[in-house]
Amino acid sequence: MRGRIPRPGDRAIGVVLGIVLGLVVIILFLFLGSRSTIDAPSLSGQATQTQTQTVPAPQKTPKKLPGEKLPGG
Repeated sequence: MRGRIPRPGDRAIGVVLGIVLGLVVIILFLFLGSRSTIDAPSLSGQATQTQTQTVPAPQKTPKKLPGEKLPGG
């Protein structure tokens, strides 16, 4: 018995199936694996508002160089 010779159509089917399976895995991970994140994806079409909290910048105190007087002091 001889082995079957692969046809070009078989290779194309394999490539298409590989791409489709890869996309399915990515989509499943995106929608099922990221439910606990802040910006979880949704298909509801409703715009979700997120609120960002910023930390105020620390106050800079002028540094005194030796022999220099600070303003107001």
